[in-house]
Order: sequence, then structure tokens, then C-alpha cells
Amino acid sequence: MGLVYALWRRSASRALAPFSITFSQLQLIQLARRRGAISLSFAARELSWDRPTTSLVARKCVAGLWLSRNRSSADRRSARLSLTGEGEELLDRIEASRTLAPESLGDPLDVLASEERAEFRRALDKISRRARDIL
Repeated sequence: MGLVYALWRRSASRALAPFSITFSQLQLIQLARRRGAISLSFAARELSWDRPTTSLVARKCVAGLWLSRNRSSADRRSARLSLTGEGEELLDRIEASRTLAPESLGDPLDVLASEERAEFRRALDKISRRARDIL
């Protein structure tokens, strides 16, 4: 699955190039849209990234004006990331373009019949739950 994901991610990155955003940056601003103001620690856990990677991606998103960083008044060491208007507009443009839609990028699972796809997804869910339990 790692190879399939790596190939898909490479294709997605090429498709996002006209928007001047990386796939990692997109993932972070999408998370901020879904969850509201988020901490770096929360983002790292949700995206399964390490803290230095999350910090670097966040810094680039803030520089791109897609996210704002607001220091906590209770703890000056803590900051929350929030989606900006520019970030919201960028996400809207990307979604409207359907750049990452399966019909644009291709779907490696299209070689499976409907029943095979369902079984594959169930197996992946089962494996993911187990991985969370043991790792």
C-alpha cells in the first residue's frame, strides 16, 4: 500500500502545482478547516507526522497566508493554527477544480469489482484498527 500511496501522492503533488501548494500543506489546511483552531501537537497526531515536520509545514502555510498562528493567552509557548480567508478561498478553488478527484488523477482500485473493493476496504479498516492498537 505504501507504493500505491506514494505514486498517488506524487500525482496529486503535480496536480496541485498550479495552486502553488504542496500536498502536505493542503492536508494541514484541510485539517484546520475541518477542526477549527488546532495545535501543532494535535495536527501532528491527526496527520501521523512528527512534530518538526508539522512545524515546518505550518510555518510555510502561515507564510502563504493560508493559516494564522495565534499564541495562547494562558500559555505563551502554545499556539493555535486557524484557517484564514485566503486559505478558505484556496481550498474552495482546489475543490472546484476537482484536481484531486479520481476521474482527474485516476483510481488504482478501479481494477477491482465492487465486491472486491468493499472487501479490500474492510480489510484495510481492520488492519488500521490493529495497527493503532499495537503501535
